Amino acid sequence: MSELPKGWAWANLSEVSFLINGDRGKNYPSKSAFSESGIPFINAGHLVDGHIDCSDMNYITEEHFTLLSNGKIQCNDILYCIRGSLGKIALVTNIEKGAIASSLVIIRPLQKKNSKYLYYFLISPYGKNEISKYDNGSAQPNLSATNVGAYQVPLPPLNEQRRIVAKIEALRARSQRVKEALEAIPPLLDQFRQSVLSAAFRGDLTADWREKNPDVEPASVLLEKIRAERRHRWEEAELEKMRASGKVPKDDRWKTKYEEPSSIEQQDFPYLPDGWYWIKLEELASDIPRSLQSGPFGSNLLHSEFQNTGILAIGIDNVLDGSFSLGRENRISSEKYKELEKYTARPLDVLITVMSTVGRCCVVPSDIETAIITKHVYRISPEQEIINSYFMMNALRGSVEVKSQLKEQVRGQTRPGINGQILRNLIIPVPSRIEQEEILKRIKVQFDKINQINTILNDLGVTTSLLDQSILTKAFRGELIRQDPNDEPAFVLLERIRAERAKLEASAKTPKKSTGKTGGRGRGKAKQQDAESVQLELPGLE
Repeated sequence: MSELPKGWAWANLSEVSFLINGDRGKNYPSKSAFSESGIPFINAGHLVDGHIDCSDMNYITEEHFTLLSNGKIQCNDILYCIRGSLGKIALVTNIEKGAIASSLVIIRPLQKKNSKYLYYFLISPYGKNEISKYDNGSAQPNLSATNVGAYQVPLPPLNEQRRIVAKIEALRARSQRVKEALEAIPPLLDQFRQSVLSAAFRGDLTADWREKNPDVEPASVLLEKIRAERRHRWEEAELEKMRASGKVPKDDRWKTKYEEPSSIEQQDFPYLPDGWYWIKLEELASDIPRSLQSGPFGSNLLHSEFQNTGILAIGIDNVLDGSFSLGRENRISSEKYKELEKYTARPLDVLITVMSTVGRCCVVPSDIETAIITKHVYRISPEQEIINSYFMMNALRGSVEVKSQLKEQVRGQTRPGINGQILRNLIIPVPSRIEQEEILKRIKVQFDKINQINTILNDLGVTTSLLDQSILTKAFRGELIRQDPNDEPAFVLLERIRAERAKLEASAKTPKKSTGKTGGRGRGKAKQQDAESVQLELPGLE
């Protein structure tokens, strides 16, 4: 820090406050001493955002609390972590009675109205920098009350301290309102994203496009062509089998063995625009082998067979909402892959999670490395002639009707899931292939705008966090408010504090000396107890 402003003075934290450890003796509570109610026993985990979080609090009895010789908190104390999460901090405002664990130290200002000034200093960049002077860099970093007491604090005149605190709190309140406003935006963007998808699969997103392109071949016509092509391929394959076995059919009765896809009553589903058609997912899957399949179950692939290198095994964690991610990488050996090769993920397959987080979808990237799917992921190889992979993926995650079908059929309380039969019977709204491309373009335009807003929000979030630190930096450089030349200089205040503290400590020692029974260790303990029980009130500090 640069030279202090006029009227300021440097002080050690121990000069302007008592440093009080938790009780580390035989009365320190064990886990068996904790109860569900009583007096709070606070550890570092309870210090959250500058406050004490009581949601998962441990409690001790009044009797146990009475036995503690140290570490009893008062309102306006500062709790400071000296073990593990160094510098984690909270100002005591919501608890009137409690005790601290040995990982904390109490910083008790000699004058209660100094609490907030010292608290804001300790969370400022300057206060955090003091930690580095004493952190030994070990795996389990530790400080002591002596270390913390040696922190150098820039001390303004008392009235200026009050004005600094008031200004900090006013600016932080404004900053907090900005943060809350920013935090309210992402849920709205999520709603907007879902609205875009809902509009897309109602046909609203491309209503104007259809007016300009009325002669596009309807999805129903294309579906009939694909059905005819599939039947023709089946007949050719069956005829070839019969000829190979020397059985030449005398009539066409063998053709009746072909299983026609079950028909859908279009009127049983919500209205679709002209050219659209409700189609079962199983008909939208390709007729290549295993076009709708889950990964290997049971002993076919054990968790113990995963490794860090080898062939990628795609699981739930790799299937994000609308995108594929390598993220957490489970892999299998090349030898294991040979056993499971039929589960290979094909480029442009649609993947959907069917267990726990049901219905999360993505498309396998076209440049995917060799990979297999695992048991809680289904792969769908779309019939590209009738449906685009990305259109299918967005329909599964965005169509209100499709999501409703999935929700109605999810089974299981602790581990909700769906099966292949449910997936095959999902009914999907399908427009012409060319309109699908237009829908995907328009979805992308809207999603790109949402992503741009998210980027701006992230940048603003970083900026507001930096702003809070900047406020504190300026405060403890003396740049946040104007100085008043009539304020009593801090060195005069410090001299009074030192004199009054000396008197207080001298009076605290006198009764202990008169008994003739307390040794040096006892006097130290008595001094600690007096530090806990006495709140120094200096003349002129009210």
